[in-house]
Amino acid sequence: MAIRCFTVALAYVLSLCIHTGAAAPTWPSSVDELEDIMLLNTGYRAKGFANPVTPCNKGAGPGRVAAAEYIRTAFHDMATGNIYQGTGGLDASIVFELGGDNPGPGFPTTLTTFEPYLSARSSMADLIAMGVYTSVRSCGGPAVPMRAGRVDATEAGPPGVPQPQNSLFTFQNQFGRMGFDTTQMISVVACGHTLGGVHTANFPQIVPAGSSPNDFKAFDSTGTTKFDEKIASEYVSGTTTDPLTVGPAQSVGRASDLRVFTADGNATITSMADPATFASTCQALLQKMVEVVPSGVTLSDVITPYDVKPVALQLTLQGGGNEILFSGEIRVRTTTRPASQISSVQLVYKDRTGGSDCGGCRITTAPKGTAAGFDDSFTVRSPATSANLVLSLKVPRSNVVTPALQSQTVALTRESTVGPYNIVTGTYTLDSAQVQTTKFDITSGQASDSFKSTGDLGTACVPLDSTSPSSTSFPSSTISSSSSSSSSKPTTLQISTRSTSTTMTSTTPSTPSTPAFPGYSYQGCYTDSVSARVLTGRRTETSTMSYQSCSTFCNGFPYFGLEHGSECFCGQTLSNPTGPAPESDCSMKCSGDGSQVCGAGNRLTLFKSTSQGPSNPAIAGWTYDACYTDSTSARVLTGKYVPDSALTVEKCAAACKGYQIFGTQYRSQCYCGNAFAGATAKVAETQCGYVCAGNALQFCGAGNRLSVYRANA
Repeated sequence: MAIRCFTVALAYVLSLCIHTGAAAPTWPSSVDELEDIMLLNTGYRAKGFANPVTPCNKGAGPGRVAAAEYIRTAFHDMATGNIYQGTGGLDASIVFELGGDNPGPGFPTTLTTFEPYLSARSSMADLIAMGVYTSVRSCGGPAVPMRAGRVDATEAGPPGVPQPQNSLFTFQNQFGRMGFDTTQMISVVACGHTLGGVHTANFPQIVPAGSSPNDFKAFDSTGTTKFDEKIASEYVSGTTTDPLTVGPAQSVGRASDLRVFTADGNATITSMADPATFASTCQALLQKMVEVVPSGVTLSDVITPYDVKPVALQLTLQGGGNEILFSGEIRVRTTTRPASQISSVQLVYKDRTGGSDCGGCRITTAPKGTAAGFDDSFTVRSPATSANLVLSLKVPRSNVVTPALQSQTVALTRESTVGPYNIVTGTYTLDSAQVQTTKFDITSGQASDSFKSTGDLGTACVPLDSTSPSSTSFPSSTISSSSSSSSSKPTTLQISTRSTSTTMTSTTPSTPSTPAFPGYSYQGCYTDSVSARVLTGRRTETSTMSYQSCSTFCNGFPYFGLEHGSECFCGQTLSNPTGPAPESDCSMKCSGDGSQVCGAGNRLTLFKSTSQGPSNPAIAGWTYDACYTDSTSARVLTGKYVPDSALTVEKCAAACKGYQIFGTQYRSQCYCGNAFAGATAKVAETQCGYVCAGNALQFCGAGNRLSVYRANA
């Protein structure tokens, strides 16, 4: 076993020496955020990146498979790469290239789903690559090795995404430019087409309207549920229903899969019919696909799980600079070593001079939660700063004139925070005799407030002062209570601890008032699940969460909900409505406002906007006309095209300034023109039912449908 020492500096230097496997990654690392995104699907501190593709058949609407859209987004982004010139590749340039070679709602939906995870340590290009790992693994495929370090493009790349009508010669040239020979081209196409299918809205010549349910034709029999070899085995056995191999595509020259698969006389596709060969080949080639990057971009080593990983470590000066608080968590991998076999996790530290004049020089930890990914599990521990209520009870004994002394310990649980103090609560019921005879201690770490009498507690409760205690105040203890000598009601003690000072007060349990926030109606406390979220539009997490911050983050969404004290979710609808849970289940205070309730574990405090639903808003200088048909082969508005993953009607109007007409389409596409250039027809407003990517209270067309505005005279 190796010993790795992690160093954090602030006023003091802590060296945290943790035993790990010899091949373990070194913390901290630039890939730490992506490692979390990759591995923490469920449980404590879960990133939830896999939620939109779990289960495999999950999608944004009928006939849509999010996992397939993730893979397709990565391929289309990579497909303009040129290994000879060292340009393009997987660089997120697709955010500037929506429409044209990249038709349909799958691309903007995927990109907006990834947007909450975008940060200085997780580029959009890295997130697109991570989408391949996540979707393939969620659908039962192999774990595609992931590296980090991709750099996001700042403008659109050149055209060049393969199209169904291309000749074999063109395909070979295009894939060769990307770095794939003919054998690899065949394999990559098979790997990419094991999930998903073809939509009428994008390719009506291949899947004619009304010819398939939901105007969608899957590539193989398991195309919406599983990453497997069926795309190859059904082709080899002659039972394929792949719309790019059989059917109308042949008569219109768009049977591209057939053209590719037969490029070497069916040799490669035949070998791919074997499940093990298919899995291993796809694992290698999908890794190769996501590693096509511009020259000058250096990718990291393959991301592997830490056996032991510090999380959010912090040293904070307190007590006028005379004290220092260490906080954070330690994540321990339990994939091969069960949590039950981990007796303890300790942090061994030295002072900044390397000395050991610090008592035991150890920080003990206590379990905080568990988390899991596709292939790994973890337990998370934090410095043990637990507080306990210890009661010394006199218990009568049969046939003995004196009572026995009996000790009872009640673990105090954290309720909220006031300034730097943690407020914790615990409950124990005393009968009327015990109220007068019981002694109690409050302990927290090395601090204690001992040998207090429950009989001395007052008879009236006082509310806890929300003002942060002074850091220079003398340690003191003040107690009041709602219990009386004749009462058997429980006494709830609240303790706040910091350094060696202890302050206590006692209040009766109370039921929080019904949550309220201006402009929204409270819907209730809802049951939620990491595998089936109630709200699936956007998600964020912050240590300053409040109704205000969550509603601001969810601007444009009719629903917002708060969970686990610090998580915020947005939604256009209730994607997986579970119905209200008991109000008492939502008991965690918001991390940024202790007066507000922010759900609990798998419990959502849910709000709905009191504004009306989506509409075609009034825009100064413009008048809404109607919903019109459009076509990818003959665009109605050809003056200017602006893709925008956060499109609103206002933004499209601004982009089309100087034109007479603008139209929004597919949530994230904006078109401008002075007159209709192609054939079009006015249709029912219900056909323009997609909400805008940047404002869910506005309509932005639909598939081949334009929400059209005209400039005022």
